[in-house]
Amino acid sequence: MSRRKTHPGTIDLRGDSYRIRLMVEGKRHTFSLKGCTRAQAEDVARQKYEALQRRTERAKYGLPVSTRFSEVLALYEKDELPTLATGTQASYNDSLKPIRQYFVELRGDPEIEQIRPPHIKQYLSWRRTHNPDGTERKKPLHLRTVEKDRAVLHRLFSLAVELEMREGNPVALVKRPKYDKRQPVILSDEQYEKLIEKCGDNDMLRLYVLVLGEAGLRSQSEALYLRWEDLDLEGGFLNVVSGRSGHRTKSGKSRWVPLTTRLKDALRDHAAAYRLQAYHGCRSPWVFHHRSDGTNRGAGDRIGTLRKALRSTAKRAELPPAFRLHDLRHRRVTTWLAEARNPVHVKEALGHSDLRITMDYTHLAREHLRSLVEDDGLDQSVDQYPTQQTRMSADGRR
Repeated sequence: MSRRKTHPGTIDLRGDSYRIRLMVEGKRHTFSLKGCTRAQAEDVARQKYEALQRRTERAKYGLPVSTRFSEVLALYEKDELPTLATGTQASYNDSLKPIRQYFVELRGDPEIEQIRPPHIKQYLSWRRTHNPDGTERKKPLHLRTVEKDRAVLHRLFSLAVELEMREGNPVALVKRPKYDKRQPVILSDEQYEKLIEKCGDNDMLRLYVLVLGEAGLRSQSEALYLRWEDLDLEGGFLNVVSGRSGHRTKSGKSRWVPLTTRLKDALRDHAAAYRLQAYHGCRSPWVFHHRSDGTNRGAGDRIGTLRKALRSTAKRAELPPAFRLHDLRHRRVTTWLAEARNPVHVKEALGHSDLRITMDYTHLAREHLRSLVEDDGLDQSVDQYPTQQTRMSADGRR
């Protein structure tokens, strides 16, 4: 009995190589494979045939027949990246650098449809031990950063699938790296006050700490883009605006955040000192602005970062080494939840896209658990907490 054919075209053994001949839409295609088995050659024949059919179909509808990885990368940077929040754009740009280095420079810019899950795994392994410029690292990269690179790759290939440049997202078939998530440093009241104290005479830095700690804004991506018209000191709110001056919030939505009495007073004092201040004959529109000229910036220009200044202040305040800028936002969330504030209102003030994100903070806001062991004067008699047998008797059924 003849063996049933399980592959397209013909496969012939010629010396130590297999020759594959395929016919698609009347056009002949020939490939040679060396150093493989018959089964492997049949598998390649099936893959090649499917790829050629897809190319023929794309050409029929006037779509690009083949697209290089660099072309998808350029499309993503042009059309998709600008739609993300300002901070997310910066973070994703950090991932795009090593991605470009690996796939374009080291791997010769392959066609997007040729990239398979094993190639993605190879990149993640390479990234663990290499810097964005391709040089080797002294110690392995944290898996949290590797996972972020994977997420960026997933978005790139999702764009390729959406534009019908390939079928299926190979990143989806590669498991996320597992690691212990960083535990935020939740400052005590004493530590928080000490951080503010160590800001010294730096008015801008002190207000910055208060805005992050009292309003829970997303550090530089939101606080440093505040303009004077965003402050409603009479009503007790500040407005986080999305889609203005090149800034976009993570959700893409503007929102109002309530002001604590302390923050309202600090903003009122700050406005009295700087809102009408003129620099080179003009008033600055920015709440956080430079008060003197410097390299590549002028007095009145928006402050681009206070990260380094805050890091030095945290060191002087003797905060835990693991403390990060974003932990001030974590402190605000956990404080609100520990005070039993309405989670829906907390979600709205923070700009979370889903209530589940807000509720994830409950494991950090532990004060509400104290009620489980404190004696609140409740009557804990058998009559108030009947046993299962008592309930069954009263109900007549289980």
